[in-house]
This record gives sequence, C-alpha cells and structure tokens, in this order.
Amino acid sequence: MDHSNLILYTIKPGDTLYNLAIMYGTTVQDIINNNLALDPYNLPIGQQIYINASSHNPYDYWLSINQLNLIENMNLAWIEHILWTRMLLISIAEDLNDLDATQNRLLKNPKDIADIFRKYYGNNIANTIQKLLTEHLVIGKDLIVALKNKNEKLAQELNKKWYKNADDMAKAFSSINPFYPKEQVRNMLYEHLRLTTQEVSARLKGDYSADIRAYDMVQKEILDMSQFFVDGIVQQFPNNF
Repeated sequence: MDHSNLILYTIKPGDTLYNLAIMYGTTVQDIINNNLALDPYNLPIGQQIYINASSHNPYDYWLSINQLNLIENMNLAWIEHILWTRMLLISIAEDLNDLDATQNRLLKNPKDIADIFRKYYGNNIANTIQKLLTEHLVIGKDLIVALKNKNEKLAQELNKKWYKNADDMAKAFSSINPFYPKEQVRNMLYEHLRLTTQEVSARLKGDYSADIRAYDMVQKEILDMSQFFVDGIVQQFPNNF
C-alpha cells in the first residue's frame, strides 16, 4: 500500500468518512484500512486519523470552495437540529429549568436549514421548508411530553401527525429537485423519526446507555441525509460549484 501521501487529520464537528473520502480523493474503505481501531460510525471530535490523500485517485479530483462551504453549512445545521432536539428531550425528561430557553434555541434551527436552500430556490420554497421543519419540531416536543405523561392516545395522534409532516416534507423536497426522489426522501425522514423515537423511549426509561447508542445512530443517519441534500444541490446547479 502506498503511504507517500499519508496525512494526519483531526476530526471536526460534522465530519463523516464519506465526506473526508471525497475531500481527499480516497475511499472510505482506504481510510478504515489505515486506521484499524477506527469506528466508522463514531468519530469523536478531536480524534486523529490517517488519510492516504489521493491514493485511489486516478486524476486530480477537487472540490470547489463553494461545495466545501455547502457541505460544512449543511452538516452543521442538521447536527444542530438533532443536538438541540436532544437537549430538549433531556430538559423534558429531567424537568430541567432550561426548557424554555432550549426550546427557543431549537426553534431557530428551521430557519438556519431553510436559509441554506434559500440561496438556490428562493424565499417561497425556503419559507415552506422552514414551516414544515418547525411543525416537525413542535409535534416532536408535544410527543415527548405525551410519552412522558403516559398519555398513549395523545401520543398516537401526535405520531400520526409527525409522519404526515414527514410525507409533506418529502413532497416539498421532491418537487424542487429531480435528484430528490420523493420515496427516498420519505424513507430517510421516516428513519429519522424511527431512530429519534428510540432515543426518546430510552431516555424516558432511564436507560442512558441505550439512549446514547440511539443518539449515535441518529447522528450517523442525519449526516447521511445532509450529504444527500448537498449532492442533490450540486447535481442540479453544477455551474455554482
């Protein structure tokens, strides 16, 4: 194996092996091969790994600064989406005094995500995305409260609304970009709801180990979804990148 281009890289917030492989012109498998103790589904911030830059690249592949910025902004916005959702879950589950402040911060996230799309699709579409994501978070918060209070009837009603909201989001995203197939978007959103529900359930039961494992899976899935949205924008607007 050629190690002539081996570099030592420090993991940053939002990094995934997929993104790093693209950035350095290598493959996910090659990164894993160079870091035998690496857990590809858990990349702690600050961890250092070896990357054989361009080791599998037959040509000078590069990403424009616009694409790198899009990846960074999209990853950060979606990571904050699940991070502040988790903070809200903990506040509700543990009856913390920061509930209102945490909820207010969480509800800034839909605009942060919508603003990324606003640059490419305009205000009307961005406002629709913001509205749907806000509904997603409000329903989710009410569902956590209902589950904590063991109000099963209300929880079932809210769960139906939650998935209906996911259907609406899938329809909205698929309508703006041919590289966002509705079924694929819906499946990703459903998986996000499923994994988040696991996280909520474990936290409310006090099974903190399972809670943390569930959050790790939520994080991996949300970064995959973030990359999906980035790829669609790049494919639809290649002249911007």
